[in-house]
Amino acid sequence: MPEIEHRILIRKDRDDIFRILTTGEGWNSWFTDGTILNLKSDGTGDIRLKWNSYGPEKLVLEDGGKILHAEQGRRFTFQWTPGESTTTVAFTLEPADKGTLVSVRETGYSSSRKDLDACVKCAAGWGEALVLLKFYAEHGQVCKQDLG
Repeated sequence: MPEIEHRILIRKDRDDIFRILTTGEGWNSWFTDGTILNLKSDGTGDIRLKWNSYGPEKLVLEDGGKILHAEQGRRFTFQWTPGESTTTVAFTLEPADKGTLVSVRETGYSSSRKDLDACVKCAAGWGEALVLLKFYAEHGQVCKQDLG
């Protein structure tokens, strides 16, 4: 089945990036417009990602699911359903020269037409998301209004 994987070097500490990825305020600062994230002390919880005016069509989108794993400065994993199947999105943070290597990997798509369409859109979307995260983390710049 198709999988998505992207990586980017962000010149910021892993703990700084982890804070951005594990709070609704963090997501809303660089990518979404109304994300709610409830992270429990055991590293589980739930996430609702929301966009109020996404892309040139100004779409209102909302999706989310369970937070499966959050490990300080290392990993953040959640589920959502962008197509027909529930998929798993895993952000991994690794130390790198002058910063953090951030990887995102999404798995769980089926070969249905709806899932393949969602996979193509998310493949482009996660690549773009990592660039937006980099700009925000390194420079405090928000570019999300340019999505689409």
